Amino acid sequence: MLELKQTQKLIPILTQQLQQAIRLLQLSRLELMEAIEQELKENPVLEVKESEDIEEPSELPDEESEDIAEFLERFSPSEGITIREEREYPDYENIVKKTYNLRDYLRWQVGVSDFDSHERVVAEWVIENIDDNGYLAYSLDEIAKTSEFPLETLEKVLRKIQKLDPAGVGARNLQECILIQYEAQEKKNPLFEVILSSHFDLLQKNNLKEIAKKTQYPIETIRKIVNLIKEFDPKPGRNFSDDYTSYVVPDVYVAKTEDGFEVFLNDEDIPDVRLNRYYIELYSKKNVNSETKKYIKHKIRQGEWFIKSLQQRQRTLYLTAKSIVKFQEAFFEGGIKHLKPLILRDVAQDIGVHESTVSRITTNKYISTPHGIFEMKFFFPTGIEKNDGNVLSTDVVMVLISEIIHKEDKTRPLTDDRIVMILRDEHNIRIARRTVAKYREILNILSSKDRRVAS
Repeated sequence: MLELKQTQKLIPILTQQLQQAIRLLQLSRLELMEAIEQELKENPVLEVKESEDIEEPSELPDEESEDIAEFLERFSPSEGITIREEREYPDYENIVKKTYNLRDYLRWQVGVSDFDSHERVVAEWVIENIDDNGYLAYSLDEIAKTSEFPLETLEKVLRKIQKLDPAGVGARNLQECILIQYEAQEKKNPLFEVILSSHFDLLQKNNLKEIAKKTQYPIETIRKIVNLIKEFDPKPGRNFSDDYTSYVVPDVYVAKTEDGFEVFLNDEDIPDVRLNRYYIELYSKKNVNSETKKYIKHKIRQGEWFIKSLQQRQRTLYLTAKSIVKFQEAFFEGGIKHLKPLILRDVAQDIGVHESTVSRITTNKYISTPHGIFEMKFFFPTGIEKNDGNVLSTDVVMVLISEIIHKEDKTRPLTDDRIVMILRDEHNIRIARRTVAKYREILNILSSKDRRVAS
């Protein structure tokens, strides 16, 4: 009966600890740092190890500490690294310390936002034509002529870019720049929008009386609105320069070395947590009362589990990234055209964990690659089977369709049936006409009839 009671008491404790380990898995980098700071505030037994500290603290002098460690080990991959594993790294400071200008920052956001593969290609053209102040330097008509992208597609992608940070970027003029910043505000004022949209010429002339007359609002009200408008940034890109260091950093870096692609965890700014030696020694002293010992023991238990959970998170993140690189090596070599279909189960089996663990560890995590920064979920696309049995990701197929259409004779555009034949004969891809039509619509590409240009 005693054994049953002990088991019943142990299960909820372990469940709570396991829940904490699972929660840490799915936290973003910023959320993880906040969680560590919170734990440091709540548990006096934990402290941050300074870089000059060499000697590790003793563990709790109690056999029960091994029970928790053994329990955690059953949920851990069989190999990996700790939060601060000692190993020799190649010189990749230029990767970790990479500086960003405005266009680099926009490219990063495109890579981690809801832009499909074709939109990313189009976005690159648009971003290249954004000046240092954040404005579109050339009209979309001019960009359409040089890029051969449909005007409708450029307009759609520009609207998505205008929703990126900094607010107001991608505007074609000052009026649009301020309107974009206004739209990003949570609180809306109808008069604000009326002045910006309908009386901007008067606003530029500072003709407040005429604005008051046309809107039928008191001039004091107009003056307050105008003062609010002046708070917006007329040059949203000017805060960026070649010396700007991105404050949005990936969790993992993948770099090409002489030995192939290597995976590096970005531990920069993540506190290295350890148990405080003072409390461990205090627990060992005989003159400490039982209540104090009980409290210290409880906090050491919590601290041990938290540290092991952190190590487990980093180990799982490292192994998952390493597995992704193994399965998607062609992408890391050649770019998005070589992205292969991949499912969570493949990576889970490869590193010896459950699918749900891979799902959690790839949530809100980002990888820096030679081709840009991508969310880890990006590397798990669905696919289409080729005639030879190999499978291509749907993103790759859409890129191929886009390229085929962009190379076509504009006076004799390709029909969907003809695109099906080209994919079959030149790329060994068997795909239905309706699927081509579906992907074409996703890419916002018109039908052959609507794409025709008079000769």
